[in-house]
Amino acid sequence: MVFRTQKIIASLALAGVVAGCASTPPNVQSISSTANPTTEIERTEMMLNDARSKQVDVLSPENFTDASKALQKAKEKKEKNKSNEDILEQVSYSRAWLEQANAKAEIAKMSVGSDITDAREGAMKAGAPKFFPKEWDKNGKELEKITHAAEKGNLKPSDKRGEDIVKRYRELERMSVSQAYLGTAKDNLDLAKKDGADKNAPKSYSMALMKYENAEKMIMADPRNTNAIARASQDATRESQHLMDVTRKVNAGNSEDLVLMAERQQRQISNLRSEYSSTEQELQQVQSEAERRRMELEKQQALLNRAQVLRSQLKPNEAEVFTENGKLMVRLKGLQFPSAQATLGPKNQALLNKVESALPGVTPSKIIIEGHTDSTGNPAANQLLSEKRAQAVENYLISRGTISIDKVEAIGRGDAEPVSDNNTQHGRAQNRRIDLVIETE
Repeated sequence: MVFRTQKIIASLALAGVVAGCASTPPNVQSISSTANPTTEIERTEMMLNDARSKQVDVLSPENFTDASKALQKAKEKKEKNKSNEDILEQVSYSRAWLEQANAKAEIAKMSVGSDITDAREGAMKAGAPKFFPKEWDKNGKELEKITHAAEKGNLKPSDKRGEDIVKRYRELERMSVSQAYLGTAKDNLDLAKKDGADKNAPKSYSMALMKYENAEKMIMADPRNTNAIARASQDATRESQHLMDVTRKVNAGNSEDLVLMAERQQRQISNLRSEYSSTEQELQQVQSEAERRRMELEKQQALLNRAQVLRSQLKPNEAEVFTENGKLMVRLKGLQFPSAQATLGPKNQALLNKVESALPGVTPSKIIIEGHTDSTGNPAANQLLSEKRAQAVENYLISRGTISIDKVEAIGRGDAEPVSDNNTQHGRAQNRRIDLVIETE
């Protein structure tokens, strides 16, 4: 009922349009002579291309052809340096014919069926002109007859053949999608059957055929579901290639069961190899991690041994020796400074002599001398004082001649890192200290 109503509307529309047919187009709108001919020609060219993309050239071929011819005349006149008026007149004719073509194209859609452009475009995109050129041309000629008749106001051809042409384009689209996605699988199946696969390798043939038919059904249901069709077609193609391989082996004198059993065994071996490879990689990773941990433990043990060497040569009230972040830490408890001073007294020098004598036993590669103060006074002054204390220790150790100057560095930490309570006299005394941070070779 809806389609019939569209036919009636189309008939009424054509009654108003056909009367306008003549050697010159109706409703010509002139273009100002001051307009740029090149610009107007290019603009009209774009209008024609846009109409062609909407298949106006198929739905209203005569008017579209007249529009194209008029534009070509405009180009020729421009090449011959004709007047702007002559050139722009042909451009205006082209646009008028194109307007007529667009109007009749809409009417043609109603007369043939509103989905004609979709059906034809779908077949074109699927590759119908390449895969099935004869069928494509035949359908195109049928459509051309209908649209030519419709341009002249005759809707009888579309009544008889319009719906059928749409169906043919739909079928061409499905056939083209099948050829594009399943062409190789179909060829393999045909060759295998020719070689006796259906009789000599029935299991493989049935599987390949089932995969092919499943993909075909998917295409028939919706040829534009390309993602699902691609997956199903790849599966079918892969199975058809497997069928070809099995058929060759069967025709060489093997039974299908033997060929399939050999394949299963080969897959098992491949899986085992893959599993073994994965296990071997995991084992290597475990061994690598174990080796890293072993080396780390050995390094930590060596550091602890060095700490013990120092600890054995220094009394507990003289120094605390411990390890931290892979380094030896020597907190010189017995080396204390009077408040606000950086002078090394005889007791401090005696302790540093013991430290200097013990250091070669731990083979230091770098010694950082950290000076610290208590929180009494200005932080900036404390920072400077801590640097002076560290520098005093550095100078003394270097003066002894055992430690190279390039292995020692003095740093002041100020009052930022206390180890005891700054609110007590005893705590402040402990905070006025020197820490040795020793990196070992």
